[in-house]
Amino acid sequence: MPKPKLIHTMIRVLDLDKSLAFYRDALALEEAYRLDFPDFALAYLRNPENDFELELTLNKGRSEPYTHGTGYGHIAVCVDDVEAEHRRLVALGLLPTDVKSFRDGDALIARFFFIQDPDGYKVEVLERHGHYQ
Repeated sequence: MPKPKLIHTMIRVLDLDKSLAFYRDALALEEAYRLDFPDFALAYLRNPENDFELELTLNKGRSEPYTHGTGYGHIAVCVDDVEAEHRRLVALGLLPTDVKSFRDGDALIARFFFIQDPDGYKVEVLERHGHYQ
């Protein structure tokens, strides 16, 4: 029997154009598909690295920012060179946090930093290593 396949995660955004630009510039995600209805729009973003999509949901007419509650953490992407990616995002004015290393004793587990999209959603950028490929 086939196993379930993860296909997307969804976040709500206030300004679809601003969010599309952020995800294009920061993560090289392009709009692959859009559904546009009178009250809401769904934009599905992806890049050639994978077929998993980020769904941006715009509820038309909403002006109040969304709250993230205590349950949302972050989405994560991996890159070949976390330092180079950090420099690129700094140059774009996206204000990444400092690069950090996560270790178990002397063993490197991960090198990473975070950025935030226009709606305050956190995105973790990890260097390809170990579990994070």
